[in-house]
Parts: sequence; structure tokens; C-alpha cells
Amino acid sequence: MQVEAVLFWVLAAGAVIASLLVIGQRNPMYSVMLLIVSFAALSGLYILLDAPFVAAIQIIIYAGAIMVLFLFVVMLLNVPREDASEWDRAHPLYRPWPLRIGAVLALALVAELAWALMRTPGIRDGVGLQAAG
Repeated sequence: MQVEAVLFWVLAAGAVIASLLVIGQRNPMYSVMLLIVSFAALSGLYILLDAPFVAAIQIIIYAGAIMVLFLFVVMLLNVPREDASEWDRAHPLYRPWPLRIGAVLALALVAELAWALMRTPGIRDGVGLQAAG
């Protein structure tokens, strides 16, 4: 496997994992820092696409300016926490209904993917795509 392919998968996995962790954090400081990690991984992907200008702009504008602004706003606000019931304090992703809806949507996606693959002539017959020429 080529180095670029391995680097692509590492950067892509890093961007996806960091982005998922951004919405799963309870502490906003960690969310902002993980968003910077996600932007850095996206910048690496732009470099792999031979777009160094876009990668530099990604780092300078997003990670350098906007995320620092978010970081300072989060640090300066330091909002006190309200006393709420246990149900309100729980993270929305930990509640049972979004998990059930997400599971149903995931099963629908897998069923749709299987249906689409079964209707594709080359895959259904077990024949791979032949190169033209």
C-alpha cells in the first residue's frame, strides 16, 4: 500500500473521530480543542489533494483565528451551572429515544445499501468491474 493511501486513512479517521468527539464532550473546552484537531486533519487531507493554499487557509483562518476566538469566548464566559433534574443533566446522546431513532436509521441505511448492491449487475453476479481496453 502506498504511503499516501495510509496517510489518507489515518487523517480521515482522525478527522471523523475528532469530529464525533466534539459533539460527545461535556466540557466545552475539550470540544474546542478537538475541533482544532479535526481542522488540522482536514488540512492534512487538503495537502494530500495537492491543495497547499487551501490547507494553509484552513489552518490560518479556521484553527488560527476562529477557534482561538471560540476558545477565548468559552474561557471568558465561564457560565455557572444550573441545578436541574437528573434527566436534564444527562447528555442528549445518552437518552434512550435518540439512540433508538439512530438505530432504526442505521438499519434502514444498511437495508438500502444491501438493496442497492443486489441490484448492481456486476456485484450480484460476483464479477468484478473489468478494465476497459
